[in-house]
Amino acid sequence: MPVERTHFRLSEIAEQGALALRRQVNDLFGVLDLSSSWQGREPEEFARGTLEVLVSRLRLDVALLKLHGPEGVLESCFPPDLDREALLAAGEGAANPEPPATFELPRPNVLGRTTVRLATATPLGEPGTIVVGSWRQNFPTPHERHLLQLIANQAALALQSSREARARQKLAEERGRLQRVNSVLSMLHSVSDGLSRTHTFGQVADVILSWGLDAMGANAGSMFLADENGGGLRLIRAVGYPESMLRDYEHIPVDADLPLADAFRQKRGLFRNDYRGRPICYASVPLLVDDRCLGALGFNFPEPRPFEDDERAFIQALAHQAAQACDRARLLEAERRARLMAEARQLRADLLAEASAMLSSSLDLEAALTWVANLLVPGFADWVVIQRVERTPAGTDEKATLAIHREPVKAGLAREWGLSLLETWSEPRSCITNNSVLAPIAARGRVLGAIVLGAEEVGRYDTEALELVEALGLRAGVALDNARLYEEAREADRRKDEFLAMLGHELRNPLSPMVTALQLMRMKDGSTSQRERTIIERQVEHLTRLVDDLLDVSRITRGKVQLKRGRIDLTAVLLKAAEMASPLLEQRAHFLELPPPAGPLVVDGDPARLAQVLANLLNNAAKYTDPGGRIVVTAVGEGEQAVVRVRDNGAGIAPGILPRIFDMFVQEGRSIDRSQGGLGLGLAIVRSLVELHGGTVSVHSEGLGRGSEFVVRLPLAAPRHAGAEDEDRSPPPEAAAVQEDPGSVRLLLVDDNRDAVELLTEFLGSKGYVTRMALDGPTGLEAASAFQPHIALLDVGLPVMDGYELASRLRQEPSLKGIKLVAITGYGQDSDRHRAHAAGFDLHLVKPIEPGQLLRILRELVQVPVEAEVRD
Repeated sequence: MPVERTHFRLSEIAEQGALALRRQVNDLFGVLDLSSSWQGREPEEFARGTLEVLVSRLRLDVALLKLHGPEGVLESCFPPDLDREALLAAGEGAANPEPPATFELPRPNVLGRTTVRLATATPLGEPGTIVVGSWRQNFPTPHERHLLQLIANQAALALQSSREARARQKLAEERGRLQRVNSVLSMLHSVSDGLSRTHTFGQVADVILSWGLDAMGANAGSMFLADENGGGLRLIRAVGYPESMLRDYEHIPVDADLPLADAFRQKRGLFRNDYRGRPICYASVPLLVDDRCLGALGFNFPEPRPFEDDERAFIQALAHQAAQACDRARLLEAERRARLMAEARQLRADLLAEASAMLSSSLDLEAALTWVANLLVPGFADWVVIQRVERTPAGTDEKATLAIHREPVKAGLAREWGLSLLETWSEPRSCITNNSVLAPIAARGRVLGAIVLGAEEVGRYDTEALELVEALGLRAGVALDNARLYEEAREADRRKDEFLAMLGHELRNPLSPMVTALQLMRMKDGSTSQRERTIIERQVEHLTRLVDDLLDVSRITRGKVQLKRGRIDLTAVLLKAAEMASPLLEQRAHFLELPPPAGPLVVDGDPARLAQVLANLLNNAAKYTDPGGRIVVTAVGEGEQAVVRVRDNGAGIAPGILPRIFDMFVQEGRSIDRSQGGLGLGLAIVRSLVELHGGTVSVHSEGLGRGSEFVVRLPLAAPRHAGAEDEDRSPPPEAAAVQEDPGSVRLLLVDDNRDAVELLTEFLGSKGYVTRMALDGPTGLEAASAFQPHIALLDVGLPVMDGYELASRLRQEPSLKGIKLVAITGYGQDSDRHRAHAAGFDLHLVKPIEPGQLLRILRELVQVPVEAEVRD
């Protein structure tokens, strides 16, 4: 062979070898990049890509990839319609290169079946196989086998890398999901914490909507709750909606064609991106508690969204918490209402109790009704009108209206409102209007008025308010009726007092001349008719005491007694009382034991009234003790009290009488002969006078025939402070009897009772006084001008000109400037004394006047200046 040809051949071989080497190197570099380019692909895409590389790099006619991995069986075939099972079975013998495994496969454009030479590879670390084939006779070359295994390993690495990437992605997604779950749980915890401090539906809605809008990125939200009857949904709170829309949706029917109503009816969440064909994204979920639907929660979103599962779960959880909180708020509201109702009932009961106490105890009904009206305003009403119907003396009805408003300046308006309601009040029965409640004031079947409560807001009053006003009306009716009865009783009492005063006057008028006549009889003839005169004197004294007791009781029961208090020693009072009771004690031949107290017993009291108390007790003991009985009076100090005991061995007191012994007109025993006499007023006067002194009186008796003991307890006077007078005031002793020497004292006597004035004129004339008498006021005024008396004794009840006017006229006479005026009357009330003092009298004497007492008074008037005072 020529050298040139040989050289050319060698050169061609070298060039072919270099070309093959370059191809192999390119194949190797191309295969090495496969793992990076396949990462992140899905398994099916990865299988197809692997076959494409194999077919391209190895110029294959047949290729099959079948792997068993975590994703399941991964299989891909080229061409697609290949008999895969037959190819796999044929490929099992291709692991060894010799002899080469074959597979019969029709070849395009070639008749009959053509043998395909096969090669196999097992990817590194992957269960499965790759079977490839080619019609080329030299297939597979060692390089192709090596390249096949390399591609298989690269594919395995890429598959593992892809799996790891997906695992990392899944882990990251799971972490993200867990973070979102934690975030949701954190938000739900915050929502739960916020809801734990809510007490009302509105507060619950504020918390839910605030968190929901922020967490979900919603632009609007609302919460509705079902009515109690379940017929509709009422808006609790809405955020992000126009005001005009809210007015239309404050209350929606349950069957409304609205997302919220749909969710409520269906009891399931609705998540949509369209509403009635419009691109509106919303989520509506029911508020469920134990399959009870309380309402619905809704959110609107600015753009469509897929509503992922975690978002739906969050909204559902939010709705669940809202439902639980609303259910709790409902229970709290029910509890609050129950508590408020109980408190309201208690307030009404307290008001009724206070009103009843005031109406039943007050004698000033106008003030009591005003107090009740002020009690109602403003707690129970904004204004109150109370109307009373009063019967006039003429027999007609007169209406008096009281109006109270929480704003005093509107009291006139309240009066108009109340009267306008009463004008339309056709029947006297209780009723409720839009903002007021009315009830009659009635008693004994007669309507006495009405009471009206009013409020500014409509619907404030219910049946319980009506019951309250009805109860007030009943109580006010009883109070009005009682007031009427009280006025009638007081009028009867006033007439009784007038009758007693008149009776005393009429009785004293004849007593006065009788006393004077007895004194004249004694002066003219000391022996003739001595027994008869004594009897008359005793009966006159008894009658005088009866009249005094009647008038004392009248003064005491009306609270008209005025005490002339001073520091007095009870020793002197006891002696005075013994002297006052001595006539009856001597008459019944009783033995009176009166040991002196161990020391002074100083009290703050009226000496005359305290002497009257003890004298009454002594007279009572004398009357109910058989003649010759024993009466013991002791006085001691016990703690801060002076205690006087009057004990007798007389008739005693029956147990049934003891509780009533100090009542008026009660006597220890009554017999047909009434041997003890009296009106049963003495002990009633005793109790009243002792209580006026701040003391007490009690009685003890072991029964009839066992005697009795009366105990008077009076508070001792406080010790005197330094520098005070040493001696205590005691009742003034009676003036010693002196020889009357009136000199030229002129006395004018004016009285329409001729017998009385003549006898008294004769008596005083016999005592040396220069006297003149007149039978009426004008005559007395003329006589005074002519006679110029030093002292004038005037009867008050004179005809033509009464004694008060006569006294005033005498005071106006300049020539009678120093005259002493003495009122002589049968009226002994305090008002009579004050009227006498106002008319100008120096003294007020009550008939009958004991002649000796009159003489002492006249001596005092002549000898010393007399202060203007009143005396009994």
